[in-house]
Amino acid sequence: MYVYELSKQNLELSSKELLSLSNSKTNKFTLLSNYLLIDELVNYKHLAYTKKVYKLLIETNEDNLISDIKGFDFEGVYETSFSLNLVNSKKLDVRVLADNIWQKLSNPKVDLKNAKTKFEIIFLDGVVLVCKFEGEQNDKFEDRRAHLREFNHPTSMHPRLARAIVNLVDARQILDPFCGSGGILLEAGLIGKEMIGYDLDKIMLRRCQKNLDFFKLKAQLELKDALTIDAMYEAIVTDIPYGRNSKTSEITSLLSDFLVIAYKRTNKMVLVVPDMIDENIIKNSRWNIKQEFSHYLHKSLTRKIYLLGK
Repeated sequence: MYVYELSKQNLELSSKELLSLSNSKTNKFTLLSNYLLIDELVNYKHLAYTKKVYKLLIETNEDNLISDIKGFDFEGVYETSFSLNLVNSKKLDVRVLADNIWQKLSNPKVDLKNAKTKFEIIFLDGVVLVCKFEGEQNDKFEDRRAHLREFNHPTSMHPRLARAIVNLVDARQILDPFCGSGGILLEAGLIGKEMIGYDLDKIMLRRCQKNLDFFKLKAQLELKDALTIDAMYEAIVTDIPYGRNSKTSEITSLLSDFLVIAYKRTNKMVLVVPDMIDENIIKNSRWNIKQEFSHYLHKSLTRKIYLLGK
């Protein structure tokens, strides 16, 4: 069993992103606060909203914690040196717990800075998880924010959110038919996806190419209307274009037409729209809404994210 520490920013989206990369057919999991337990180690380095990953050693409670530690074979998971960290506990003495682990090892060595084996004990509501640290997500999403790229666009999606919505479809090939300056394609490319992008704006398409070039990524980019998609694609992931001067009626009309075209050209899609758009446009289309999320951006805009299928 593995334990994933999820971002609290959007737990529903964080959970679904993780489960989308799971090979499990049932997606059986337990969510304890912002810690998700699943019987599989997924490629967490590709995830956007997962912070740390642990191997679960013991699931217990505070009353039985010490006796369960004494009964566990730490020798089987120990390498060279260890450290112990307590999460969400202020009343228990880490030295007492570490001493109990020490006594279970034949050649114990404590290294608080560079331990080969890092144990963490996580205290949740009525549950205690004794874990071995496996790894963490160190991707520098903040360094790829739109205003830090070579070419910016004011409505470009945050890289962390862009990565998450790409992961929701877990597809090898991604089409963004409204690619703009390339935020979604960039995150797809960084995790090895085949990328195709359309846009009607020549200038925006050149900016997209420059942004991808900076990260040494290759994509198939075309000056093309999203309403003229004429091939089948594994998945579509896109953010419907809008701006301060966009009229709701214009976005609504574009969305209605696009839903019809996209249905003929892919079996799964992640669609992002501003929350002022009537969701009945999507509900009344032929698409099935597998899941939907709200993502607050600022006081005047919340994005609605729809995972669609047939």
